[in-house]
Amino acid sequence: MTKRKKVLFCDNTLWGTLNFRGEVLKHFSQKGYEVLVVAPRDENPQMTLPVPSFVRFLPVDMGRTNMGVLSNAKYFFRILRIYAKEKPNIIFHYTIKPNIYGSIAARLLHIKSVAMVAGLGTVFSRQGLKYTVARWMYRVGLKASRRVFVLNEDNRDHLRSHGFCKDGKLVLLSGGEGINLQKWPFLGNTAPVVRFLFSGRLLYDKGYKEFVEAAKILKEEYPEAEFWILGFIDEQALRCVTRAQLDKDIQEGYIRYLGYTHDMLSWYKRKGIVLTLPSYYGEGMSRTLMEACATGKPVIASDIAGCREFVEDGKNGFLVEPKDVPSLVAAMRKILALNEGQRRQFSLYSRKVAEKRFDVKNVIAKYERVIAGEINC
Repeated sequence: MTKRKKVLFCDNTLWGTLNFRGEVLKHFSQKGYEVLVVAPRDENPQMTLPVPSFVRFLPVDMGRTNMGVLSNAKYFFRILRIYAKEKPNIIFHYTIKPNIYGSIAARLLHIKSVAMVAGLGTVFSRQGLKYTVARWMYRVGLKASRRVFVLNEDNRDHLRSHGFCKDGKLVLLSGGEGINLQKWPFLGNTAPVVRFLFSGRLLYDKGYKEFVEAAKILKEEYPEAEFWILGFIDEQALRCVTRAQLDKDIQEGYIRYLGYTHDMLSWYKRKGIVLTLPSYYGEGMSRTLMEACATGKPVIASDIAGCREFVEDGKNGFLVEPKDVPSLVAAMRKILALNEGQRRQFSLYSRKVAEKRFDVKNVIAKYERVIAGEINC
């Protein structure tokens, strides 16, 4: 009997793998691969998803935000043992620690691996000794990888020009990680009330403060407009919004906090929503904006890599300057000034953008080509 080939996915959260790459995992299971996922158990109840029956989950302790040498060494040897025992045919790594330590472990064991740089987050943007060391380690990890997936052209150019990767190793997923357009259908959005929705982790770098400040300004002018925030509080993350700060902002009466959900589609079924993401985080390709476009929501987003790709200014939304409250307020006013017919045209155009750029089938085809080139499947 022919032994099934193994494909292993290593991430810093189980939730991230299942949420962002669930369609990819399912595809390779249906193709006959044994699908393994290596990640820490998700302790935050807001980030817990059931593991599908076709996935074999191998939990590993990591310390997601711990930069200590001892913690990282323990993580490295844990995954080294897992890789040595499982002997997968190929490994896909996601996020900083798996990209560094997982890629090195795979190289030592002569297992082919692929890294994904989903976005140029704090490691690439901040200064200081620990970030300098982290960038050096990142170079080592990416050089140990056979291929490196990137989600936008700016990230690709940065990695290439700063010597992280040679051009022939880089694989651009021009539509990000994609979504299943059948599971995210076009939904009507016509409503008398405009509801600006901020959705994502509650981080200041995602534009939380700017959104709240814009709400304070516009609520005085347009009392009927609504300003919703949907997302989980990640107090382990750098520059997180604390529960105390969120409660203070809620009490002022300008925003409404909706909590966190695993069923984002149920929120997009509501009418009048304008997805608003004034981020300056260093996005790879925003999944939130992808889902919003697919369901036909107008969008307001920062003019940065990973966000600007979703907006055709004046056709399905508006781009704003990052960290710029007046720019955000001006874009929101433009949305509020649209009549019903214009808002419907914005919704229809958002769906066209999604169909043209963000179909997960295109992403799966890239995975297939990479695997075919690496393990001759």
